[in-house]
Amino acid sequence: MPAPEDPPETAAFQRVDWDDLENRWHRPRLRTVLFLCSLVGLGGLYLYDRNYAHVYLVGEWKVSLLDWLFLLSLAVFVSYVLVPAARNRKRVLGYWRRLRRDRPALIASAYVAVFVLVGLVGLLVTGDVRIRFEHQFQPPIGFTSDASLVHDCLGTAADGRCGWSLQYPLGTDVRGYDVLALSVLGARVALYVSMITATIVVPIALGVGVVAGYVGGWVDDLAMAYVDVQQFVPAILLYLLFKVYFGRSLFLLVVAFGLLSWGGIARLVRSETLQRREEGYVLAARSAGASRLYVVRKHLLPNVSSTVVPAVAHLIPVLVLTEAGIAFLGFGETELNSWGMTVAHGLDATWADPLDQWWVSLVPAVFLTTTVAAFKLAGDGLRDALDPRGDR
Repeated sequence: MPAPEDPPETAAFQRVDWDDLENRWHRPRLRTVLFLCSLVGLGGLYLYDRNYAHVYLVGEWKVSLLDWLFLLSLAVFVSYVLVPAARNRKRVLGYWRRLRRDRPALIASAYVAVFVLVGLVGLLVTGDVRIRFEHQFQPPIGFTSDASLVHDCLGTAADGRCGWSLQYPLGTDVRGYDVLALSVLGARVALYVSMITATIVVPIALGVGVVAGYVGGWVDDLAMAYVDVQQFVPAILLYLLFKVYFGRSLFLLVVAFGLLSWGGIARLVRSETLQRREEGYVLAARSAGASRLYVVRKHLLPNVSSTVVPAVAHLIPVLVLTEAGIAFLGFGETELNSWGMTVAHGLDATWADPLDQWWVSLVPAVFLTTTVAAFKLAGDGLRDALDPRGDR
């Protein structure tokens, strides 16, 4: 029995909606309405925080400028990623079936989901880190530490060694900070860096890439020339300049990397746009009198998104590693206790030999490495799953 013929390649792409093409009046979409409502809600909360709450918005949550930027990033993510995904369940299920074939990418995606959850609500479970010098150098579960370094051994003390305690399953550092809480706090810092930077990078890269690829001519030349020049300016150099004038700040770090990290993705979007603008459905829409804005909104943006998502997933590990490196070198915001800063504290021999407090540096290093690897594997899996020719 002959095998059924493969569907034509264009079947996976957007089709021309002739009725919508003739309709000059477009109602705002649910995602736009939701985003505008989120902006109004965030604006109201900000005014309440500035004029009435003064110090803490909720409980002991003192909202910083970085927190507001993160909340805005969440609003963008929910409105323009989760809502469209929920309204296109058939397409999302197709992506899910392709992703499920790649077991490492599936496991990595599950880890990324847990990482996001821990970054969002982990501190509600572990509690914030607090200085408790009397509990310094408590060992993690299954190990012991030098009893001479511990003021109050919470486990069993024997033969000059202090045993582990369930109160600190991953041990404590020289300040008595719970390493588990420090690791969760590091996950939140990494999530902030990832979400906020992606929120800055994606709109700029999409806008520049689509306009350059679709309009072409001198607009394309000018945009790509700017990208070439920009890629000669390292984002870390801009951050160090910010640091000189404004001090250490994670807010300035994400702004610097957000403004200077979109060039590579814009080039990918431009290349995809150059290919898509010659597709039959785009030519048909243009022949029918569709405006440039209509073609971009209905046909180009949905199809180039399959390029942006894996590119951002591959950019995030670079951002997380860079932030950790900056914090490790002592250029980061000292109050944040990111993974890089915790690793540096664990290797500091001022108070104890690093081998006597190995868990302080090893635990966040493992979380950092696992997170970077998970984003890389998930990015590879998403690239294959979002490929419109994946079912061929």
